[in-house]
Amino acid sequence: MHLKFLSILLSFILFSITVEAAQRPKIGLALSGGGARGLAHVGVLKALEEKRIPIDYIAGTSMGSVIGGLYATGMSPDDLEWAINSIDWSEAMNPSPKRQLKNYRQRQEEKKYIADLEVGIVDKSVKTGTGIVSDHKVMLELQRIVGSFNTQSFDDFPIPFRAVATDLNAGEPYIIDHGDLALAMRASMAVPLLFGPIKHQDKMLVDGGIVNNLPVDVVKAMGADIVIAVNISSPLSQVDESSSLIAVTYQSIDVSLVQNTKKSAKLADVLLTPGLKNLTAGDFKSADTLANLGYLSVYESSAQLEQYRMEEDEFLAHLETRNFLPREIPSTIQFIDFEGNNRTSTARLYNKTKNLIGQPFDGETLQQRVDEIVAGEQDIQVMTYHITAGKQGKGVRFKVKEKFWGPDYLKFGIQLADDFDSDTRLALLVRHQRQNINSKGAHWTNDLSIGTTLAWHSELYQPLDFDERFFAVANLNLSKDNRRYFDNINAVGEYDFKEYGVGIGMGYNPSENTEWRAGLWYMDESVASTINDVNFETAIDRTVGLRVKFGHDTLEKAIAPRFGYDISTEIGIFDRVQWLKFKGFRHLPIANYSAFHIGMKGAFSHLTRDDEYLLAYGGIGDFAGYPTHSLLGLNAFVAEVGWSTKLTQIKLPIIGNPDLMIKSHWGNVWQNHISLDDMIYGVSAGISFDVQDTILFLGSGHSRDGETRFYLRLGTGF
Repeated sequence: MHLKFLSILLSFILFSITVEAAQRPKIGLALSGGGARGLAHVGVLKALEEKRIPIDYIAGTSMGSVIGGLYATGMSPDDLEWAINSIDWSEAMNPSPKRQLKNYRQRQEEKKYIADLEVGIVDKSVKTGTGIVSDHKVMLELQRIVGSFNTQSFDDFPIPFRAVATDLNAGEPYIIDHGDLALAMRASMAVPLLFGPIKHQDKMLVDGGIVNNLPVDVVKAMGADIVIAVNISSPLSQVDESSSLIAVTYQSIDVSLVQNTKKSAKLADVLLTPGLKNLTAGDFKSADTLANLGYLSVYESSAQLEQYRMEEDEFLAHLETRNFLPREIPSTIQFIDFEGNNRTSTARLYNKTKNLIGQPFDGETLQQRVDEIVAGEQDIQVMTYHITAGKQGKGVRFKVKEKFWGPDYLKFGIQLADDFDSDTRLALLVRHQRQNINSKGAHWTNDLSIGTTLAWHSELYQPLDFDERFFAVANLNLSKDNRRYFDNINAVGEYDFKEYGVGIGMGYNPSENTEWRAGLWYMDESVASTINDVNFETAIDRTVGLRVKFGHDTLEKAIAPRFGYDISTEIGIFDRVQWLKFKGFRHLPIANYSAFHIGMKGAFSHLTRDDEYLLAYGGIGDFAGYPTHSLLGLNAFVAEVGWSTKLTQIKLPIIGNPDLMIKSHWGNVWQNHISLDDMIYGVSAGISFDVQDTILFLGSGHSRDGETRFYLRLGTGF
């Protein structure tokens, strides 16, 4: 009897809801794009629920598609707030992978080159990527919070949904109503120049804001009687004849966006325009403020919205019908497979993911593993995943998209050093890399320097196992460096310092942070006078022997790091000379933006004569106040302590906040007779700007018995 009564009651409630839904107008929500400003949509949705305004359809563009798509799957405003705040937007928009995800070899490479300016050589032509920001980071974040669904149709969502993109080849809006939700969101927010276009449903898609930033018409086409439109797009900036090419390009795009937004806004029944003040499309750290401003905009339009308000019990019943869309999540991962990888070995990829098998499915763990793989595999552009079923049960299929501009890549850098004493050193740096020569991921690197230093350094790196723990290397080094010769601190001549070396060796990576190498080398150095009669001997003279190297690098970034170690040691045992070289630094964070660092470096030699030289010190890097390469010797030691802080009160366009650095040093350079009685000490200070691992440094230094000198450094490798 009780069950029969409950059944009748439930049927009555459902009938009442159906009648109510049929009587009231269907309400659609159109959410515009606007980058970080789109986070205001979260507050709008929260306020609409508080005011008991039902939403029957949603369409969104760009960030509006992200917020709208998540809400359409059944997320509550609180769920939305958590999901959006769980994304590290600054990292997701960063072109480079986190440095901690790179291996030791990659960390050393990035110190000398502009890591993200990469072009490829394909079929004898030069090609580049299609966006500044790496595709996979944002995609992985979306996959993590969206998950996998059983349904492919967006009409089957608790709230029917549409994502709006732009079909680049057709020049018209493309409405995505089915398929992978995360990919649909990603396509809708593919801002030109920043992101590359997304191939989705056989279309090349970019940000929908170009042609339909406020998709009121899309919501009406879905069946909405009333459309509430939320416009959070940025107003136009001001350009003039002095504006940059990038500024003019973005303004041209924004003009189209503003015009189509104004046109769509006229079609809306209710238009909400949150007062976002001076907050920009890049202010992702202001998520709470943006959400609050969106929330307030709903209450500012209470009079317009009142007629669509439902009674409390009716609205609660309405929410009950909007169940959270169930995710397809395997209890444990039964298998792993890959698709799309042509140059990158499946065996190598499987080896990096096989320990996921038998583990519970966890989106964050998968995201971290993919991040690690993409950071280490420099031939991969994007790597995503989805849940799939097979004979072994449910597992994860990784979809690999390799760089279409590979596997031959060029990177560029520059080194400009000026000590303001008529000694200007300038070199253009070019790096060629050939990736995936074989299944174990062998690659060939060629570094060229053209300018004051002419050099060619070539290395063939061959992993010996799929874990990439052991490797073999073959090296060739050729260089000619034009240097000044000094009597005390006065330049008295110039010479060309020439180096030649060839070697083969083996190596071991005990961790991503550490590398050991040992190899047989033939090395030769010589000096050729170019101005005045400069004549001295080098300690390395047609010598054969063994070089052993150790490196450990945990710095969180290459330039002005706040924490981590950077340690390197080299032992040379040759028939004519032996040496020990070392360098070690530790950085310790202080407060939010400052760091303290200590370090030491130097070298000691054996089997050398007092008329020979092995080392050339001097300059801002060790003995500030002395000219670069002015301190020649066979043995050296320098200890230093320093402090750096980010000047948060200064923020410049593109280059951001500068770093203030102060350093004191103590040490000396000797021949074979080391004496601690006559040590050099001094201090240096300067301002450094870091633009994607490219440094602009201006500072000065002074050492006892030296001079006060000013230094300019521009480029990489310092």
